[in-house]
Amino acid sequence: MIILEGDIMDKRRLIIYPILFAVITAIATRGFSEFAQGGLFIPLLVTLAYFTVFFIVAQIIKNNSIVDIGWGFGFVIGAWTTLLITDDPTLLSYIIVGFITVWGVRLSGRLLKRNYGKPEDFRYQQWRKEWGDKVVITAFFRVFMIQGIINFTVGSASYFVIKFNAFSFDDPITLLAIAGLLIAAIGLVFEIVGDEQLRRHIQKGTRTLMTSGLWSLTRHPNYFGEILIWIGLYLTGFALIGGEISLIFYLALIISPLIMSVVLIKISTPLLEKHMEKYDGWQDYKSRVPMIFPWGKKE
Repeated sequence: MIILEGDIMDKRRLIIYPILFAVITAIATRGFSEFAQGGLFIPLLVTLAYFTVFFIVAQIIKNNSIVDIGWGFGFVIGAWTTLLITDDPTLLSYIIVGFITVWGVRLSGRLLKRNYGKPEDFRYQQWRKEWGDKVVITAFFRVFMIQGIINFTVGSASYFVIKFNAFSFDDPITLLAIAGLLIAAIGLVFEIVGDEQLRRHIQKGTRTLMTSGLWSLTRHPNYFGEILIWIGLYLTGFALIGGEISLIFYLALIISPLIMSVVLIKISTPLLEKHMEKYDGWQDYKSRVPMIFPWGKKE
């Protein structure tokens, strides 16, 4: 889940949202040059429509936090929409769509199971109070549309790979695509195993820190795994260089794994670690185990 927070003046917001929409439109249409099936404009519109549906449902049930459940499946929607508008998908196209489907369905399903029947998350309750009688319109832009925009931006590199890759086993660059898939697969293992280890630990009811298994290598194995996933999927895209997508354009799409990495490292992790400070042994654990990357610095 990603959300835009903070007090931003109305005039500034009026400038920010058109700029954000212009940027993702430029990405989707390859520099405003392709609005038909030749680009990703259709997957962009479908992604925004998907989050709009979540917004409508959220207003009916008075629970904006359901947007978190929709985050992972948003990538599944984007990937399948791209595949449906691709004329000649390759084996790599199907592999990436399948990978994103497994990852996204698992993530959204896990959140649905965890949050089903529960009241609105406390963060959204607080924002509901702060936004007062403007909560509906404010939530639409600052929660749902922001998530839609970032969701598409993060997935865009993979969508371009699905649509334009020139995958061939005879091409040496195929090795880079395979390496990317292996990195993404390792990331998925870290995320699934880390989540399962934490679930079993919580189920014991000890109310202590999880410090064994993958959690002894990194304080956030699931976040480390997600970073690997998007880096790996991005690397597979070099299999499309030399076709309809230029090297310069694809290099610019590094914004895809970069946004996810920055959000997880600079926003999500600090918020979660502040919550973890209340547990006994936190300082010792923090001094022994790296924050995200197993080979990284401690503290």
